[in-house]
Amino acid sequence: MKNILLTVISLLGLISCQSIKKQQIPQVSEKENTVLPSTLSNQQSTKSMDIIESMTQCYADIECKKEFDNQMSSWMQERGLLAVDQEVITDEQVSLAQNDSGFPKKHKRNKKVHLSSNYMKNELIRGALNEWLTWKRPQLINTWQYYQFLKKEMQPSFKKYILDEALILAIMAQESGGKVHSRSRAGAGGLFQLMPATARRLGLSGKDGAYDLRFNPKKSAQAAAAYINEQLNLYDGDKAKVLAAYNSGENRFRRLNKQHKNKPLWDKNFYYDLPRETRHYVPVVLAAMLIFQDPERFNVSLEEINTDIITVNLAKPTSLSELAICLGQEQRSEGWFRILRNLNSGIKADNTIKAHVDLRIPQSLEGVFNSKCQDREFMKLAKSLHDADFRETQGYFRYKVKSGDVLGKIARKFRCTSRKEIARLNRLKAPRYLIRAGKYLKIPEC
Repeated sequence: MKNILLTVISLLGLISCQSIKKQQIPQVSEKENTVLPSTLSNQQSTKSMDIIESMTQCYADIECKKEFDNQMSSWMQERGLLAVDQEVITDEQVSLAQNDSGFPKKHKRNKKVHLSSNYMKNELIRGALNEWLTWKRPQLINTWQYYQFLKKEMQPSFKKYILDEALILAIMAQESGGKVHSRSRAGAGGLFQLMPATARRLGLSGKDGAYDLRFNPKKSAQAAAAYINEQLNLYDGDKAKVLAAYNSGENRFRRLNKQHKNKPLWDKNFYYDLPRETRHYVPVVLAAMLIFQDPERFNVSLEEINTDIITVNLAKPTSLSELAICLGQEQRSEGWFRILRNLNSGIKADNTIKAHVDLRIPQSLEGVFNSKCQDREFMKLAKSLHDADFRETQGYFRYKVKSGDVLGKIARKFRCTSRKEIARLNRLKAPRYLIRAGKYLKIPEC
């Protein structure tokens, strides 16, 4: 959510100021007019600081922060103060942003949407099927293809708990699209978008190369399988409730389920008490699960592909992006960059890999690797393109952080940079980008 914290603070400060004015002005006589401005100023300052302090305490707690961000985002979007956070918004996405459930306008609540535990009779799930079979079809197919290359590592975890593979694929399709290195603004990461605290509880601690274990396909599959099995046992196999807990937070959903006396999730009072995002998430994932269970029924082709993997030894220093360039579109029109990254999950895309390091590639690419990727002149071109993309071309200067500074404010002050660029340069972790007064930051020069 772009600059949400700064925007919220400004709005709440304004609201508190207006509230104080309404309370104070009627009580002031004409004789007191000379002291009114300073009195109000002190009260406004105190009230604003109280609000900021409360927000600071909330942001220190992951569950509180997630809930606050969701509620504030919804409040601002409903009033036209904040657009849905998409780089490019299609007409389909505009339609999703204009109603509570995330489905086309014809399914608004006042049209008495039919909620049913029979998935094919549930209108929200039917609407989600339409999404997956139209504009979200590429995401569905890519998830399937990416998973095929990782299946040997991941599938044993799902078999251990006898989990429906279609459910796992559906969660991956919605959470990450099968991209191992996916991240969210809230700090979730990996194929299953696990939060750091949840990952630690499930035994994911430590690192795999440049990333933590949430980004390791095998380890993240073990954690996700254990978590989903735990929730299935808790809710007697009710997939809708498991997905609601997965998306909204297990503790939060447990309280909500208890409040509604363990009624079916599709009870209208229960369902519309769910967070807005969860009301969209549950039917979307269930719809994807139905497609993965029976693709032919929905005119979807999930073809088997050769996913044998070989290990190659790099003769010279190179990078995943350079290899993606030399491998081109051999047997895959979309290219190989994402699959290379998924197979070598501990390596960053911008890192130059040392010579004589073993790398995993699809066996079907052995021929082009031995020819095109050994072409000295072509690899020289690929390296120059990689360096142009990832090189830090700008110089930088040091800035001493002052009391009251936040990253967005600093970025606006110097204009030639952005919050994310400063965070990357100084290795500040999302989503909070914590900085302290007295410390120095590297700021890119214009």
